[in-house]
This record gives sequence, C-alpha cells and structure tokens, in this order.
Amino acid sequence: MSLNVALRASLLTLCCMIGTGARAETSLDAAQQLPVIAEQEAGNHQGVFFGLFRPGLITDIAEEAPLDLRRKPASLMWFSRFGSSFPESAARFLQQNDMVAHIAWEPWNAFGEGISLTDIAAGKWDEYLDTYARDAARVDIPVILRWGHEMNGNWYPWALAKNDRKPDAYIQAFRHVVERFRKAGAHKVQFAWCINNDSVPNEPWNHLTASYPGDAYVDWVSIDGYNFGTSQSTSQWRSFEQTFRASYDAVTKIAPGKPILIGEMASSEAGGNKAVWIREMFKALPSMPAIRALTWFDIVKETSWNVDSSDASWLAMIEGLRAPWVRSSGAAMAAVTARKAAKPD
Repeated sequence: MSLNVALRASLLTLCCMIGTGARAETSLDAAQQLPVIAEQEAGNHQGVFFGLFRPGLITDIAEEAPLDLRRKPASLMWFSRFGSSFPESAARFLQQNDMVAHIAWEPWNAFGEGISLTDIAAGKWDEYLDTYARDAARVDIPVILRWGHEMNGNWYPWALAKNDRKPDAYIQAFRHVVERFRKAGAHKVQFAWCINNDSVPNEPWNHLTASYPGDAYVDWVSIDGYNFGTSQSTSQWRSFEQTFRASYDAVTKIAPGKPILIGEMASSEAGGNKAVWIREMFKALPSMPAIRALTWFDIVKETSWNVDSSDASWLAMIEGLRAPWVRSSGAAMAAVTARKAAKPD
C-alpha cells in the first residue's frame, strides 16, 4: 500500500522526533496529525482486519475512532442479550460506512438470568430466534454473530461448567441456532464460535476445543484473550504471543483453514510495558496467518484496557495500525468467510 506525500512527510517527522528522543507526548501530537487511513479495497481479502469495541453510540464511535487511531476500523463490536431485536439500523449504518457489525450475542436475559442450553436446542426459543433470523434475512447484509462466547470459562450461565460439564449441550444449542438462521434464509449472517484463551477450569471436558460445533456450523473461529498483567492477584504479565499461541495452535488443529477472529483482546498497564506489548503484537501477528481479524476492547473495566491508558501505548497503537497488512475495509472483511462458505466442504 503506497503512502501519499502528506503521509510520508508526517511519518518522516514522527520518526525523526522519536529518533532524537523527543518526549512521548510530542511524538503523539505528531502521530495525531497523520492522515486517517480508510482504504476500501473490497476486492482484496488479505491482511488482518482491525475492529474495535468501545462503549457508546455506534454512530459516535464510528466518527471518533478513526480520528483517535488514525485508521478506520473494519468492524465495530457490541454486546446484545437474548430478547433484543435484530439491530437493523446499526447494521445498515455500519455497512454504509464500510464497516461490519460484530455482535456478541449472549444467551441470558435483561436480568442476568441464563437461558437453558437444553431449552434452546429443544426449540423452546424458536419463535424468538426465527423472528431475529427473518429480520436478518430481510436486511440481507453481512453481520457477525459471536454467540455464547467464552463457554470454556466458568463465569457465564452458558458455560460448560454450569451445564453439567457436557460440551454436547453447548454444541447442540449452537447448531440449533445456526440451523434456524439458515432455514430463515439469513445466509449473510456469519457465526463465530468463540473460546476463552484459557479454560477455567482446566479439565479435559472443558478443553479449548471440546465444544467445537463442526466446520459446517462455524464461519469464524474466535478467541478472546487479555493480558491482565499484575492487575489481578492471580495474574501475571503475558505477551501477545504468550496470551494467544496455545489457543491458536489448538483451534488451527481442530478447524484448519477456518479464519480466526480475535473477538476481544487488550493489555493492562500493570506489571509491564503496554506500549512494548502492542508493538510486539504487531510483530507477532504475521507469524499467526490464520488470524484474519481482531477486536480491541477499548474500555476501562477490570483494568486499563483502553488504548489511551498512556501516551506511549496510544502512540504504539497508531504506529502499529499503519502496517500495510492491517485492513479497514468492512466489505473485504465480510468476504473472508463468504468466499470460504461458497466452497463445498
């Protein structure tokens, strides 16, 4: 990807300032003047597609994030619970702005009460599923549904640990949801099967791949992972490679050829150098070619996940996102699995 004259000049200024030991905030000031990258090479499906989760209105995030990071995201993610309707307006808005809607669809209700996996598989939620699926079919634009994520943890009602330690209960529910969407003709909905990078508890029945529904039901294989650093009493600093390598190796064995979406990821500031963590992430990604998309969790929650937790980490992210293989086209991202889905198993 060639750089225009203004971008070359801005980068030269930035590199010179860093090389002469200029203050981090001065370098960040220069980086914030770089042109926003918003390529729309929809016919080119290569690279790693950058996505973002940030609390707030989708319209505001779509406007603010490119200015903050000097690159337009290819996707925006948010969380939605069972009982909510298909987000037609948000999905249409994002498509019009060449971004993909990435929905973490959680099988619990507004009161935090879990929806039984057995009930879902038995068809007791079909009326709701069918309505949602028919609306998705009518809108007929690509969206990613990351349904029942992190089932190998022990913190959600749909976790294997809370469903008799039976992977099959999750598998049957996942398959049933996908089948209802296909029956409704919602063929542009892309389903992401999403594990946590560490299984909690670490038992054979809860292995990273125990609940895989099968290639026929999965468009994206997804992994969530965080470097908590020393922000928690039981956590320690882990690089991007240490955070994701084991889970990456596990899912590429059970689902070879499937594109990987890092559904949620971020690093804390506690216990290490977050800016270095981000730079090492961009160095490590090319060695994991199955990773085709990632979503940064841009929020202060358990710890400082936000990109701008320090000027140094913010600068590192802006710099890293200018790599020529980082992508911003939502249409191209949607085509990664669409092309594969068109091929026979």
